[in-house]
Amino acid sequence: MIHHPAFQSLVLPLLLALLGIAVVRAGLGARHAAWGGLLGLLGALAWLPGFEWPAVARTQKLPWIVLAGLGLAALVTVREGSHGRPALAWLAALLAWAAAGLWLAGAAADPLALGAAAVLGWAVLSLLAWGRGDAPAPGALAAAVLTLATLGLAGLAATGGSLLLAQLALMLASTVAAAGCWAWLRPASGRVVSPALLLCFGLAWLSIAWSWVLAAPAPVSGNASAVRVAILTLAFLVPAMLSRLRAPVRAKPWLPWAAVLLAAVPVVLAVAWPGGIHMAPVPDTAADPDDPYLTPSWR
Repeated sequence: MIHHPAFQSLVLPLLLALLGIAVVRAGLGARHAAWGGLLGLLGALAWLPGFEWPAVARTQKLPWIVLAGLGLAALVTVREGSHGRPALAWLAALLAWAAAGLWLAGAAADPLALGAAAVLGWAVLSLLAWGRGDAPAPGALAAAVLTLATLGLAGLAATGGSLLLAQLALMLASTVAAAGCWAWLRPASGRVVSPALLLCFGLAWLSIAWSWVLAAPAPVSGNASAVRVAILTLAFLVPAMLSRLRAPVRAKPWLPWAAVLLAAVPVVLAVAWPGGIHMAPVPDTAADPDDPYLTPSWR
């Protein structure tokens, strides 16, 4: 059972995230408890795909990128406090994404594609940093939207032929939901999903999305993959827009729920992209180091 994809993708990350949240809450208090979700993600990634070095495949690089993001987020939190201005956290996340994007693409990366990935990363990280809102609790709405976008990313990866990337996306969605769900349902608990934590989760989301785009056969399917990811990122606009309506949100508790429904629209559009069914890469006789599901079993 422990090797079943559903357990590895959903049950194990959720249990580890809840355990991490309980441990952090006991040690640092309720306001920092959401950081346990990130610890749960690292624990799940240690199980699959594992911390292997040297990391050759893109999926092997993801745990190290998340670990590096946690280190940077911890430094920023110590420097500014978990509820300080997100400028330093945003700058650290941008630098981390620049390095991670280049590492994932490899030495033969297309400069134009790298530029597009840099712009996409800047947009996503900026929206996460400054679009948290305060309803129903700081960071809860952005965590909910990030969970939706990650589920959409899992759908893209699954329909695009990479079940391993789909698993990793589901692991991320489970831990983000665990970190933000309690703050959403129980705002009086005092739990906060800080900008640094959101940016660290966002770095993992970008890494999975970029890995999926890189895995698609070029040029037609690769371009279509990039378009679908771009549509998916429109969901991150919703918390940024709602953060400018703080006074009305307090008077209208239904507004955050409506915002989540609005964020689901680009997610559905990206997954239902009409060209998606033709985008699955066809495995040849060679093994794919980035996705063991595409490796022929008879070799």
